[in-house]
Amino acid sequence: MNPRTGKVYAANTARGTVTVIDGLSAVTVKAGAEPGAIAVNPQTNRIYVANNGSGTVSVIDGSTNQVTATVKVGALPYVVAANPASDKVYVSRTFSNTMTVIDGATNATSHLPAGIQADAIAVNPGTNKLYLVSYESGDVTVLDGVTDQPTRIAARPHSWGIGANPATNRIYLGNTGSSDATVIDGNSGRATAVPAGEIPCAFAVDPAANRVYVANYAGGSVTVLDGTNDAVMATVRVGGHPQAIAVDPGTHHIYVASARGNTVTVINGADNTVLATVEVGDWPYAIAVNPATQRAIVSSLAGGRLTTIDGKTFAAAPVVAP
Repeated sequence: MNPRTGKVYAANTARGTVTVIDGLSAVTVKAGAEPGAIAVNPQTNRIYVANNGSGTVSVIDGSTNQVTATVKVGALPYVVAANPASDKVYVSRTFSNTMTVIDGATNATSHLPAGIQADAIAVNPGTNKLYLVSYESGDVTVLDGVTDQPTRIAARPHSWGIGANPATNRIYLGNTGSSDATVIDGNSGRATAVPAGEIPCAFAVDPAANRVYVANYAGGSVTVLDGTNDAVMATVRVGGHPQAIAVDPGTHHIYVASARGNTVTVINGADNTVLATVEVGDWPYAIAVNPATQRAIVSSLAGGRLTTIDGKTFAAAPVVAP
């Protein structure tokens, strides 16, 4: 989601397209083969789509919804992140142990070493640093946004999911083999463990409230952390296998997509109570929130369904895309 324009972008892997959702209307943009990950640079209003099947990144102009460039990055691009502080785009190619860096101004590319099975990226624009986590080793590659010089931080193997809290300069990692999350201090590089639920996999931050929300995939819960000291404030039960989480910083509502429950749980950040449980399509996989309209957009894998949730009434409606 582009916070400046309010547009939401959803990749249609089987069709080779991207659906652009603007309010309750939608258009479709042709991308490359098997598009998967999407990143937005709100400063330039450019959208970057990693096309896993064609080894390219499609660059979409957010004003016109037109593809302005197709950048070759190499086989199997898996995740992509845009750093608005440096106007650089980082593309991880999971099986090559290499990351491609795209210059946002020229679309020129360069290449950097990455970890084995590097499959999650987080950016802290405030410090102009990027964090790339390797699933197999658990190591985190930290890139300086100016020089692209890497440093490594050792974490635990099988790390899954990553999130950044710009307010505290802390980075959060999940782990498939434990009920702890790893917290990395962005200043010192020191990694510590904090309690969470079973298999923490996704993170969302409410910067205004300085709260961190951890979706626990196997635990069917969300752990609420105080962003100041990472103390556990609450554990909230949600649907089965929560896999994606997003925050509306205006309302302090937290939206949790549960893949096995086929629901989205809405949590009130003020008191950590459940406001609503909303039925959506089968296997909800990804979620984004538009604070301007107080709406959440949910993507469900089964049937390619997109659902919008009204943040005031919590009524659900399908997004009709061409």
